[in-house]
Amino acid sequence: MFSDEARLKLLMEALNIYSPTGGEHELAEFLSELLIMNGFEARIDDVGNVIAIRGSGEPVLWLHAHMDTVPGFIEVRREGGKIIGRGASDDKGPLMAMTIAFMESKLSRGTLVLAAVVHEEGDSLGTRHLITGNHVPRPSGIIVGEPTGVDRVVTKYRGGTKIEVNVKTRGGHASNPDLDSNSILIAMNVYRDLWNALGAGTSYENFLVTPTMINCGEAENMIPSNCRLILDIRIPPGRSCRDVENAVNEVLSRYGGSVSINVRWCTEPVEVPVNNASARAVSRAIIKVLGRGPVLARKWGTSDMNDLVVLTRNMVAYGPGDGTFSHSLEEYILIDDYLRAIEVYKHAVSEFMSIYR
Repeated sequence: MFSDEARLKLLMEALNIYSPTGGEHELAEFLSELLIMNGFEARIDDVGNVIAIRGSGEPVLWLHAHMDTVPGFIEVRREGGKIIGRGASDDKGPLMAMTIAFMESKLSRGTLVLAAVVHEEGDSLGTRHLITGNHVPRPSGIIVGEPTGVDRVVTKYRGGTKIEVNVKTRGGHASNPDLDSNSILIAMNVYRDLWNALGAGTSYENFLVTPTMINCGEAENMIPSNCRLILDIRIPPGRSCRDVENAVNEVLSRYGGSVSINVRWCTEPVEVPVNNASARAVSRAIIKVLGRGPVLARKWGTSDMNDLVVLTRNMVAYGPGDGTFSHSLEEYILIDDYLRAIEVYKHAVSEFMSIYR
C-alpha cells in the first residue's frame, strides 16, 4: 500500500508533532485521520487513545504502542541511514511501523486491533483505561511496540517505583559541627540504608536504587533544615513491590519523625513464557524477514507490558530502535530497521492468526 519513501515520510511527520506525556492530542488526530483516509475505522477514546479495529471473531491480536515521548523536542532530520528526532526509537518508530502494518496486513481470520495509547511515559493512563474498559475486544495475544532492536524479542521487563524522601531538621549555622541536623547527610544515609535493605546492585537480578533529583538547603552558610530526594527503584523479576514496601518500613524505623518516605506508585515486574503464541509469531516473522533467528532479550526498564499482563500472557515486546538512545538528545532510528520492522509486524499478524488455537 505504501512505498518505502511514503513510509519514511509518515514517520517524519509523526516525529515533527511534539507529543510529550499529556500532549498527545495532535498526534492522535494525525493517526486517526491517516487511518480513516485509508479506509479504516478509527476513533479517539475518552482518555485520548487511538483505537482501530479490523476483522471479527477470534483470535484477537492487539498491536499496542504509545504516542507520548519524554519532554524536549529534537529537530527532525535524515542523516545517512538514520532518522533523528524525539521519539524516533521510543516510541514513534515502533508506533508508525505498527500503524502501517495494521493497514497493510492480510487478515484471513480473527480481529486485529491497533491501540496507540497515551501516558506510557507517565502513569500508563491509556493502557489502564483499555484494561478496565470494555470498548475494545479482549486480546488473545498482544505485540507491544517497543525499541527492542529489529532482531530481538523481549519477554521480561523489570518493575519500578519512584520514592520521595523528605527530611526536616532544626538546621543551624554552618560553623556548628552538628552533623545530626544536616538534612543532606541524613537524606544520603536514607539512600544508603534503602540500597542495603534491598540488597541492591548493578546486575539485572538486583534491585537498582538511583537518586534522580535532590533539592536541599536555604543558604550557603546554613546547615540545611530540609531536603527532598527522589529515588528511582528498579525491581527485578522474581521480586515485588511488597519487597520495596518492607524495605521502606525497615529504614523508616531507624529514624524519628524527621524523615518521611512516600512511595508514589509501583509497577510490578513482568515475565511471560518465551514460547507463548505472540512470541512465537514474532520469532517466525523475524526468521522470514531477516533470514536468521531472533535474539531473546530482556529490558532493564518498564513498559505498558508490565500492566498488560493482567489481560493475557500471550505477549511479547518487539520493535525497531536502539533503546540505549531512548530519551537522549541523540535519539534516532535506522531507516533499514524501521522498514524491516514493518514487514516483521505484517508477517507476525499472519503467523499469530495461523498458530493461535
